[in-house]
Amino acid sequence: MNILKYSVYTLLGGISLSLAPGFACDITDLPCWDGGKCNIQFKNRTGNASGDASGTTINQSSAAQTIKVKAVKSNGDKAGNKLSIDVNASKTMNMEKKYKKNFSTIKVSTTNGVTLGFALNCKAVKNILRGNGTCKVFHGTTAESSNTYVLGYSCDGGSVDGPSF
Repeated sequence: MNILKYSVYTLLGGISLSLAPGFACDITDLPCWDGGKCNIQFKNRTGNASGDASGTTINQSSAAQTIKVKAVKSNGDKAGNKLSIDVNASKTMNMEKKYKKNFSTIKVSTTNGVTLGFALNCKAVKNILRGNGTCKVFHGTTAESSNTYVLGYSCDGGSVDGPSF
């Protein structure tokens, strides 16, 4: 039942996001834009049983799986190539390229159809870029239900952790 509830929230959030025409995440005001590199490194920690969930309400558990990371425009179309990241691997997303393709959010998911993914809004992306640009993605359950499997994230610098249920 909780999976359905969170899926509906995700669907409604996507609908409201898609109704916001022309909304793109502007990262040109960040220090990394001038001469630096606006990159986010995503680390797949879904195989870790503990150690990554501090700052979240997720109970971390191990369920090793490939994660997919993609930048999305306000109309729901992807903004460039997506990353596919195997367990214990990491890949970097160049946010300058995504900005040029008018991204509005970053979506992280799995291919298993059971684990709920998450989206990083523009504010979160900018905070991550103000930090050190590293995000660990891990597997767990919600505080409400040990049967609702979710991906969580903990980003070093910028105080970006979640999602919270």
